[in-house]
Amino acid sequence: MRRMAMIRTSPDEIQRQTQGEGFLSLRGLTRRYGTFNAVDDLNLDVAKGELVAFLGPSGCGKTTSLRMIAGLAPSTSGHIVVDGHDITGVPPYRRDMGLVFQSYALFPHMDVAKNVAFGLEMRKVSKAEAAERVREAIAMVRLTGKEHHRPAQLSGGQQQRVALARALVVRPSILLLDEPLSNLDAKLRDEMRNEIRDIQKRLGITAIFVTHDQMEALTICDKVAVMNHGRLEQLGTPHEIYEHPKTAFVAGFVGRINRLSGTAAGGIAEVAGVKVAAPGFNGPVEVMVRPHRIVLSPGAAPASGDLHSLSGTVTRATFAGDILEYEVEAGGTLLKTEASTRGGEQVLAPGTPVTLSWRPQDTFVYAAS
Repeated sequence: MRRMAMIRTSPDEIQRQTQGEGFLSLRGLTRRYGTFNAVDDLNLDVAKGELVAFLGPSGCGKTTSLRMIAGLAPSTSGHIVVDGHDITGVPPYRRDMGLVFQSYALFPHMDVAKNVAFGLEMRKVSKAEAAERVREAIAMVRLTGKEHHRPAQLSGGQQQRVALARALVVRPSILLLDEPLSNLDAKLRDEMRNEIRDIQKRLGITAIFVTHDQMEALTICDKVAVMNHGRLEQLGTPHEIYEHPKTAFVAGFVGRINRLSGTAAGGIAEVAGVKVAAPGFNGPVEVMVRPHRIVLSPGAAPASGDLHSLSGTVTRATFAGDILEYEVEAGGTLLKTEASTRGGEQVLAPGTPVTLSWRPQDTFVYAAS
């Protein structure tokens, strides 16, 4: 049997290969379970002080990615670089990261102050300094006066604040939040996501926020990393992700969407009798337009060269308080529209003839999958 010479890569070469542009850089990060790629060649940079959401459906690899960053799950290959230092093999307790879990993970036998102080005790911080830092952290999350309450005496929102204070009190270089708001009701979610954003901006801390909720990702984050089947589909600002989705998956997952099937040739696609610009496409395509970008007009609207238009019939009308939703059969397919209510609107009955119109720039075209 021929013996292979072992090729060793120098530390300088490793740094050259893995050095990214961000405070946190992921380079080729991969996690396999047998033949299944939970995370597949993930590459992205997070700037210092930036809040980035890992957004995607269940099983897309977002939590696995966060656990690898934290050191709670080993990577199969790739590198995790923080402030220019490769920490891929560094144990969790030496990574200088704060974690907030979906389940809060509080110690039920400890009061608020002791739960918050736990990480400081593990780091051998002096009692005087720990007491001051615990006081500051509890005040930061607006729980002053609750120091001696146990978790069972707190609401879900208050327990999540304790978990956040516990993560922040150690003054981590990176804050990792794993679906931190999913156990809260809608009103509390709104309050807590704003508080998390305010605290993160005030401290200037770098943070990763794992969520499946597109509203959370769009409203509080500087960047959104949309993931699907373990791969990064798109990284961009909330505006870029929503207004300029690079893939059909991103367009469909982030925000509501109408889908129409058609065929493209010579830079033009025809769907449901409407011709739309489709430069670079030939063959089957999927055309998408968001419901709230479609204007619904009763009866037949005058043709306009500036708009795409379809005639159709209302099949369902739904009054949802601030939104009036219609489902319309047009061109052999069902399309949905949404419009904000202002009071006094007449709700069109099923069977009413209508015209749907939208701007060409609100049309997304992708190759059919």
